[in-house]
This record gives sequence, structure tokens and C-alpha cells, in this order.
Amino acid sequence: MKHIIAGLLILLITSTSAAAKTLNFKGILELAIKNSYDLQISEIDIGISEAGVKEARSEYYPAINLGYNAGYDRDLSDGGSTVTPVGDSVILNNTRYQSSASVGLQHNLFDFGIKGKKLKIAKKDRTQKKTSYSINLRDLKLEIADIYTRALLNYKEYTTNRELLALNTELFSMQERLYGAGRNPKTDVIEQALKVARIINKIDEIRTEFLKVLEELSFYTGEIYDIEGLLIEYMNKPGIEYVNLEKQVTQTKDLAGINGTKFEIEAVKTDFLDTENLPEYKYYQLEIEKKQAELAILNRQRLPHFRFYTNYYLYGADRNDYWATFADFEDTNLSFRISSSLPVFSGFKNTAQRERARLEIERLKKQRDKKVEEIKSFYQKMYRQTRNFDSVLLNQEKSLELVQQKISMLDRMSEQKLIDKISYLTQKGDLVSQKLELEHSKINNEANVYKLNILKQTSGEELCKQD
Repeated sequence: MKHIIAGLLILLITSTSAAAKTLNFKGILELAIKNSYDLQISEIDIGISEAGVKEARSEYYPAINLGYNAGYDRDLSDGGSTVTPVGDSVILNNTRYQSSASVGLQHNLFDFGIKGKKLKIAKKDRTQKKTSYSINLRDLKLEIADIYTRALLNYKEYTTNRELLALNTELFSMQERLYGAGRNPKTDVIEQALKVARIINKIDEIRTEFLKVLEELSFYTGEIYDIEGLLIEYMNKPGIEYVNLEKQVTQTKDLAGINGTKFEIEAVKTDFLDTENLPEYKYYQLEIEKKQAELAILNRQRLPHFRFYTNYYLYGADRNDYWATFADFEDTNLSFRISSSLPVFSGFKNTAQRERARLEIERLKKQRDKKVEEIKSFYQKMYRQTRNFDSVLLNQEKSLELVQQKISMLDRMSEQKLIDKISYLTQKGDLVSQKLELEHSKINNEANVYKLNILKQTSGEELCKQD
């Protein structure tokens, strides 16, 4: 059994020669934002919507066209026929080349505000794309916070269990020597060997899970991480800014974090959550307003439209030479037209489109309300998990400090031979386990506070100016 445990220890404890690398939340978040495909796509979508606004605004300007036509007519009756119109065609009675050039202008005179509604839809779409970017950015922050928290927890469990493995391995060696001296029963040796084996199995499980989490992190940052030589810092290190929302709070505590970092922790109830300023609410509301504008367009399509046309023509003709038609560009013509059209019947198409638009608006309202309730539920969950965080954090900090002091005291007592080795190893193992539990709770609390503040920040900011 001794040889088996020794072999496992060699496989698990031997470190690679990889250089040490320190991860901090701020750096990971910056890399994730820089490499995010969703944010890059959202930026492109904003650019597309900007082009859409320009396209919709173009309908307010007249359209100017240049035209040119050339033709050749040959009379096969030797002038014996007459000019004869047949439907839309005119049959001429002579042979000649013809050319004409024109400048035309047309403009939408009046359409009962349809072009204004189209511009409104384009502007709403632009604002919606900006809101979508904010949603993607917020979701990315929450996702990275979740992955970083799991990585930090795995890191703490991995390093702590390796420390426990070293302590229990040494304790196993002492139990084995005491058994050889006849002072301890063999059952104690077997129990300690089983404990070491359980820790080894747990380290292997933690390592597997740790690698999975680091792979998730690599997907967002584009970097490769190796467990050996890796250091992961707490989230509330210098550079992590927690939102200070002095308005709409029930209580605010200014607490000192690790290394003196200060951040604001707020106990904010959902009653203070600015529902109408949530990005999801804005996104769906903008979509509803777009659909309402579409419905208004469909209603106004049943009314007459008026357009203005004007054209200036130059034309010439020659019996024998095509190029001579340009020299004959002496005849000119200027025309003005106003046209109007009124749709009378389209097979109930417009009626069906308007009914569909109204139902889509109702559906969007339900989707909006559902999404808002989901956000509220998430917010309430975070609030419940972080309420009284100030006292919890202070208790955890004090407990961690006391545990560390006790570990230091044990180390000094062991150095001064004031405590036997077995008692020292046993008590230190218990204290290290207690320390891990406290750190686990502290890490989760800090992550929940960060998520709560990100959600509150997103709902409290004016993400983009409404068009």
C-alpha cells in the first residue's frame, strides 16, 4: 500500500516546468470583451442600422435620373404605309435613326406620413441594436463572472487539497512508523491510507473539473491556461469597480476589501429596480414601437398617394447615319406630371397584414413582460444571496484571520516542539479545511454582489439616447 500511495503522489504532486501565470478578473474581462464575437457582431449590426436610417431618410429627397435611348426604324413598304398605332406600339412609315437624352426628377409629394413612419422604424431599429449591444455586454460580464468564480473555487479546492494531501501523507508515514514500533494498531494505518487515497481521488476529480472551466475561459479570452503554476486572484482586487448607486437604495455599506480595495455593497429591493430602464424592456418596447409604425403604414396605404414628375428631353433623328442624330439634338421638350393612385381592392391582403401586425404587437408585449419577470426573479435571487453581506463579509474576514492566526501558532508550536507531530498535522489539516469552507463562501458572496451591481448598473443607466 505504501508503494501505491507513493506512486500516486509522484504523479499528482510533481509540477511541470511551466512559468507561473496570474489571472485577475479585470484582465480576463478585458480580454473577453475584446475577443467577443457577439459584441463584434453587435457593432456591425449598429453600422447596418445606421445605413438603414440613411436609406429611410433618402425618401425625403427627390430622385434625379439621366436617360438615353437610341433606335432604328426601317419601313419595308417603301413609304406606302401610314403611321399606325397598335396597342402600346406605334408603327412608323419611314426609315430613320433616332436618339434621345433626358433628365428626369420625381418626388413623393404626399403619402399621409408613410415615409416619416419608415424613418421612425429605421431610427428605432438603430436604438434597438445599441440596446442589444448593451445586453450582450452585460450578459458577457455575468458569464465571465460565473466562469471566473468557478475557476477560482476550483483553484482554491485544488491547492487546498494538495496541501491536505501533503499533511496526510506525512501523517500516514508517522502512523506507519508507530505501527512498526508497536505503539499504534494497524487499523489506524489503514484508515489513514484510505484517507490519503480519498484525497488523491478528490484531487483528480477537481483537476478534471478545473481543466474544463479553464477551457471555457479560453473560449472567451483566446488564451491557453495550464493548471501548474497558475495563480488566480480574488475578484475584488484593485481595478474592479463596484457601482455606487446612491439613489434608490435602502442601505449602503462602505467596506474594505482585500488589499484595502473599497467597493459599495447595496441592499436593493426589486421595488427599486427601474423596470422601464431595463435593456430587455427597452429592446422589446422598441420592437413594439416598430410594429406599431408598420401598422400605421399599412393603414395609410389605403389612402391615395401623390407623386410629382418632370422630364427634360433632347432628341434628334437622321435617315442615314446614327451619329448624325446627335448633331440633330435641336428639338427639346419639358414635361410636368402629377400622379395619384388609390388602392381599391387587393384581395384582402392589407386587412390580413394589419391583423397580423396587431397580433405580433400583443405577442411582443407578452414576451416583454415575461423577460422582465425573469430579470426580476434573477435580481431577487441575487439580492437574497447578498443581503446582510456586510456583516457576513466581516465575519468571514475575521474567521479567516483567526484561522490563519491559529495555523501560524501551530507552526510555531511545532517548531518549538511544544506539540506532538501527529496532533500538529491533524489540527492543521482541520484548520486548512475550515479555511477552504470560509473562502468558498466568501468567493460566492463576492461574485453574487458583482452580478447584482452589474444588473443594477445596466437598469440604472441610460444606455442610449432614444430616437
